[in-house]
Amino acid sequence: MILKVLFTAGALFSISRAYQFYQGWKKLHFLPGFYPLFSPMSLLGALIPSTWWNPGINWPWVQRHTAFFNHSHDVIAMVPILLGDPLAYVGSLDVTRQLLSAEGKTGLTKPPEFTSILLLWGDNLVSASGEMWKRHRRLVAPAFTPKTYALVWEETITTYREMVVAQGWDQGKEFVIPKINSLPMKFALIIISRCGFGLPMSWVDVEDKEDALSFGQSLSMVCEYKIIRLILPRWVYKLPIKKLHDIEEAYVTLAEFMRSFVLRRKQEIDEKGVEEEGQRGDLFTRLVAALGSADKYGLEEQEVIGNTFTLMFAGHETTAKVISATLGLLAIHQGEQEKAYQEILSVCPAGTDPQLEDAPRLTHLLACFQEALRLYPPGSILSRETTQDVVVEISHPSKQSLVIEKGTRLIIDMIAIHYDPKVFPDPERFLPSRWYGVPDLDVSMYGIGPRACIGRKFAQTEATCFLALFLRDWKLDVVLKDGETRQEYEARVMGKASIDGLAFGVGPIALKLVRRG
Repeated sequence: MILKVLFTAGALFSISRAYQFYQGWKKLHFLPGFYPLFSPMSLLGALIPSTWWNPGINWPWVQRHTAFFNHSHDVIAMVPILLGDPLAYVGSLDVTRQLLSAEGKTGLTKPPEFTSILLLWGDNLVSASGEMWKRHRRLVAPAFTPKTYALVWEETITTYREMVVAQGWDQGKEFVIPKINSLPMKFALIIISRCGFGLPMSWVDVEDKEDALSFGQSLSMVCEYKIIRLILPRWVYKLPIKKLHDIEEAYVTLAEFMRSFVLRRKQEIDEKGVEEEGQRGDLFTRLVAALGSADKYGLEEQEVIGNTFTLMFAGHETTAKVISATLGLLAIHQGEQEKAYQEILSVCPAGTDPQLEDAPRLTHLLACFQEALRLYPPGSILSRETTQDVVVEISHPSKQSLVIEKGTRLIIDMIAIHYDPKVFPDPERFLPSRWYGVPDLDVSMYGIGPRACIGRKFAQTEATCFLALFLRDWKLDVVLKDGETRQEYEARVMGKASIDGLAFGVGPIALKLVRRG
């Protein structure tokens, strides 16, 4: 009897899944593609490593050489057999421009289940869609001003000096750094904390400063363990496991700190007025000024905190990961590094610091950063859902109009797009010169259309200044294993990349620093 019930249940489940599979593939007009057991965007599909039977969340990187049938198709289907919704994957820059250049007209929104990690602290600019997104953007965008970029440049120089002393680099001439990635990660978090939000964080937390130690430690831990926080249920944190208790304490401490910091800044604004307090020019002041406002652009406290943490985490992770990749690539490609070094010397001779007005002259240095961004785009996938039928013109495998039906989940594959040899010849090659003279709006790695990265100038300013200081003082080289060539090092180290936290990036990079001069 039990076997009969189980057999019947299994048969009904199989029929149900077969029907759902057919309907999902039909909705995608039977596009060629992949048909895995689990959607790579589902929790189970993402947790299982990429294999022949499970693409995994990292499949765009693993299959970057042969993606989209050797880049012969602009759009493909991903229809899971057991778990997950059907997805239309887009691997064409032209189709992406059609979709994202005017998202209001094409009726695209962000699926909430794909942005859940961004909602840990509250609604925010990155997760919102439609009118809510416009409300958040109206408050956030004016904070990115020339005054902000000047502050970023100044704080980058200050923080770089702090880093050199704290790491002990002022006491020697040659150092081996087992994992260079951790330094840009900490550096970028400090810069966005100071310049974007006026929050107290330094390279070395000072114990006698109120809130500094608890804020810095809590912020770092929250940043490191946010994926665990999203996945694990709250009751788990009551188990007798010290690491879980530490994570819980970090979140509680940071939440309390932020509420008190919001209250203090709100009191300052109420006492001095928005105009005077707004002279700070930082993003946090603008967000707090909107707290409790009666007009349609007012924010709730949780939205203020949500925007603060989302922009802080997303902003610093993306910038840091590209800086790390840039350092690794320049260590491998000594000719490009020397060219960048000579360019830096031409604008800031040894013993002097680069100035913000020098930035436009550092064209090769910025091109190195842009090329690293192309090879390792931190926003490797962009998710959207159609709220109406959308027609796009595709060119491959043949020119035709494709109707993307209402309710279709779209995944824009930024890795496939930027490894497409039709758009980027010799895509595996680190070739900074491909970005010479390219208008800023045509640098597609920051996104396309009104929802492109709002902090691109912030990131470019920070990266240009940091790299100029770093390469001015240090020659970078790789740390080879016995008998290993540079090409083998590049494949071993730079070939390992994945989504970690909120952004995609290369894995641990070991580098040797040799003091110049």
